[in-house]
Parts: sequence; structure tokens; C-alpha cells
Amino acid sequence: MAAPTSPTPAVAAAQAAVEQRSGVRSRIASREADLLLRAPVPARRAVLKTLDTHDLSHVLTEVERETGTLYGLWADSPSGFIEDVLGESIWSKQRDIVDAVPFHKRIAVPAGFGVGKTWIAGRLVAWAGAVNPPGTMVIVTTATRFRQVRNQLWPHIRKTVARAGLPGWCDTTQWKMPDAYGNDVVVAYGFTAPEGDEAAMQGIHGTPKLLIVVDEAGGIARSIGAGTNNLLTGDARMLAIGNPPADDPRSWFEGLCEEGDDPEEPTTVTVPIATFDSPAITKERVPFCNDCPPGVPQHSLAIHLPDMDWVDRTIREYGEDHPYVQAKVYARFPKGGGGKVIPITWVEDAQQNEDPTGPGWARLCDLGLPGETATHTVKQGAWVRLGVDVAADGGDEFTIYRIVGDAIEHRHHSSGAANDNQVKVAAKILEEIHAAERLAQALGSTAKVHVKIDKNGLGHGAVGMLEVWGQNGKHNSEIIGVMVSESPDRDDPGAVMRPFRKRDEMWLASRALLQPDPATGSGRLRLRVDRQAAIQLTTPNLGNNAGGYSVVESKKQMKARGMKSPDRAEGILLAVYEPHVRRRGLIA
Repeated sequence: MAAPTSPTPAVAAAQAAVEQRSGVRSRIASREADLLLRAPVPARRAVLKTLDTHDLSHVLTEVERETGTLYGLWADSPSGFIEDVLGESIWSKQRDIVDAVPFHKRIAVPAGFGVGKTWIAGRLVAWAGAVNPPGTMVIVTTATRFRQVRNQLWPHIRKTVARAGLPGWCDTTQWKMPDAYGNDVVVAYGFTAPEGDEAAMQGIHGTPKLLIVVDEAGGIARSIGAGTNNLLTGDARMLAIGNPPADDPRSWFEGLCEEGDDPEEPTTVTVPIATFDSPAITKERVPFCNDCPPGVPQHSLAIHLPDMDWVDRTIREYGEDHPYVQAKVYARFPKGGGGKVIPITWVEDAQQNEDPTGPGWARLCDLGLPGETATHTVKQGAWVRLGVDVAADGGDEFTIYRIVGDAIEHRHHSSGAANDNQVKVAAKILEEIHAAERLAQALGSTAKVHVKIDKNGLGHGAVGMLEVWGQNGKHNSEIIGVMVSESPDRDDPGAVMRPFRKRDEMWLASRALLQPDPATGSGRLRLRVDRQAAIQLTTPNLGNNAGGYSVVESKKQMKARGMKSPDRAEGILLAVYEPHVRRRGLIA
């Protein structure tokens, strides 16, 4: 069903009650309101559906007199509020989550991918803000990064408040509402606490009631998560919802979820939602969708939820035992997730790193260069480099990735017969070299374009041809052949991770650049790459050999456990990698 173009009967009655507010009381409406407030939720909701807007408006007026808010009838029924007042559709697991909030102090929800966790958190905020008189409750929303608060949860809150015609108004991360005296009070706001800053969680409790909504709870630092416990005194509640972290053994969120499973902790409840719980998989009967824009044909809510095709494809791409599958398909906390060379969360953070703007930055597509359609920003003067992984026998993928300053993007991939001719391969690389040189010139870069090519197999011949073409004036870039099976140029016995081969060195170098800085929470790269490349970056395992060197799982070992050769990932690694004499200053 398309999104409602007019308020629900409950909202229409509330608006009518506001318009006809007076000191006159109706004994019938007063008695009806008192009975409804005392009735069990199912009976109350059944009676409400029998009242027309006129009668309901009188009842709501009396409810407001008794509870301080027009929506007091739904104070103990968040799911009823979402359906009756907001006019939206929810499914069984979402109903379990929100209806646990009035009766438990802590609600922990480890969730799989795409099951509507942020959507339902936004509706819970709308419920809490509407059913409590302004000034009697404050709702605090938080997440790992402020951009998650601003860009993920609060758009849901703003949309819900505006579309349902709830009292007050929202800005980017704040909901204000007039109280009984006409003063604007903050009903809800969003913020993030820097990791390690436990004091940031203090001083929040300034009203009789408190609701904390922790979105993306899997990324919350232990110190910050522990700080929430000091706030949950008196009439306070917390919903912590998110994907289990794939790379953080014994996280705060995992401990909270385990606490909810402990019968000796009655104030905490855990409501897991695996992707397998999706109605598109279980065939649960669900209502029609009420959230899509007007004009969209009527359709089941299940259409918006993951189906078995998504599950099968994800398991096939990552492998059954991959931490991503455990976390985002099964909603489990993976064990031993630290065995990956590059943790999943580092790659996801790099994909979400915001593009800088302002003087000295420009979108690629705005430079007026042929074929440059990407919308991410690049820095004037930034160095331009290419990474090329040539299929060793024509059977794997031939990939090209480009890095401009700190931004990495996909440029080319092909497989099969297109890769079995070194002249064709070299010609494609030359085409990308010309595009990179045009870009470097447009940015005012002072360095030659560096082209790093894996010299194994056909790559050796391609390197030779491109070197000759450079001498003949067909390009002006520096061609750097990389033999990944060789030992690293340097060995630091004091390093925590000492690479055994150049391939290991490349993986560890990219790992270091993707690792979030404790001060900023972000790594040093922006990944604007395809899905397969992101998957491949998180697939290889990290081990050690008898000599104590760090060794990245080989392509042969990966194929033995059913995984694809990480050719796209290694194209990225080659783009980033530089021999030690060239490394300084390349990441701008």
C-alpha cells in the first residue's frame, strides 16, 4: 500500500483535539478514557478501531488531561503506536523488539543484514517522544560514528515525525516540542562519544525518564558501553541494536547480549534477528508496505527484506565460516575473527569515509575529462597511481585499480579469452595510463604516474612492452614490475608483523593504511570500489610460518576452501604499494 497521504485516524483525532481544546469536560469521554487506560492492550486497540474521529478526539482530550499527552493510550504499546498512529507496517521480530522496551531496562538486539534494525529504532524514538509529556523524558541516540547518527538513524526520525504530523519539529539530529507552558524543550537528540571519553556519557540524565537508543551497537567501544550503565538508574531504558562485530572478540555488545540470555539478569533481554528470520524466507504473513512513496503499487512488506537468494549468494561469496556470514546472516558473534588479514569493519569504514570538500578538492566528474564519471572528490596536486593484476594463465581476472591521493577506484576487470594475449593486455593498460596522465595533468600533479604490475605470467611480457612504449614516447609514466614471490626489499626484525614475501608485504601495507586511527576513528584510505573487491580484501587469512614471519593465505589455499582468487583485491594492493624509496608522501 502506498504511503498515507492523510493522517491516520489517531493523528487526525489528536489534531482535532488540539483545535477544540477547552476547559469543558465530557463525562462520557472521561469515563471511556479511564476505561481504555486500564484495559489490556489488545482490548484497548480493538475499541479504538470502533471510534470515529469525532469521538476519538474527545477521548484523546481526556487522555491528555490524565497523562499529559494526547498519545498516552499507547504508552505501553510501541507496536500499537507504530501501526495505529504512524500507520506503518511491522513484522513479528520488530514487534518483539519495541514491545520489550516498556518492560525491560536493557534490550539487546544482535541483527543480521537488512532486517530493518535502524528503521525500527527510528520508530521507537517517535513513540517515546510522543507518548511522554514534553520535558518528562529525554531520548538520546548514539552510534559508533556521528555520520551514522546523522545519516542513518535521524533521517528515519525526521521523516516519521513530519509524515505522521507528530508534535514539534526536527532538525538534523534534534527533536524539539513545546511544553505545557509554550517553551521549546528538546525531546530527543543524537550524539557520539569519543572512544575512551567516559565523561561524555555523564550528565545526560536531566529528566524523570530516559531512553538511550544505541544504533550500530556492535562498534561501540567498551568504555563507552560501560558508561551507559551509570545512566540506567530510575526510570531509564536502553535499546542496543546492530550487527554483531565481525572483528572484535568480546565486545561490549557481545557481553550485553550474553547478559540478556542470562535468567539471573531479568532487567536485560536479548532479541536476536538473523537474516533467516526475514519473512521473505520464513514466509511469515506480513502486512502490505505503508512506507513507500505514493503511487507505488501495493506490495508486501517482505519485498523490502532479504530473501534466500541474498543469503545463498553471500555465503557463496564469503564462505560459510567467514565472520561476515556469521555476523550478518546468522546474527552470531564470530569467534576468531581476528584471523583475517584485513578486518571487515576496516573495509566498511573506508567505504563510508566521507569525501573532503572545499578549496583544493574537486569531484572527478567535474574535471571535464573524457570517461571520468566518478563522483568522489580528489585533491589538487595529488599523485596518481595504477595497480595491475594480470591473470597468470588467462584463467583468473585481469584487474586495474587507480589511487588518487587517498581515494581508490575500480577501473577495469576482465576474464577468459580477453586476457590470454599480452598485446591486448598491454594495450588496455596503456589506455588506462593515458587516462591517468590526463588526470594527473588536470590536478597539477608534480609526479609521474606510477604503474605497478604483477610480473608473474603474462604480466612479465606486458611490463616489457609498456617499458618499450614509454621509451618510444607512447606514454610518460613509470612502469614498475613487481615480483610478488620475492622477498621484501627490507626486513625489520623489531616489527610486530614481518612479511615473508612481497605479496605479504603488500597485504600488510594496505592493512596498515586501512587500520582506523584511534584519534579520528578512520583509516587513511577512501575505498570507492566494487563489491567483489571489498569482499576479496576481507577474505584471506593471516598466519605465521616457522620463522615467525607473517604469511598471507595463498591463492591456492583460498581456492582449496572454495574461495575465488583475490585478483581485484591484489589490483588494489598494487595501486597502493610502492618500493620503499618511493613511499614517502604518496598518501595525501
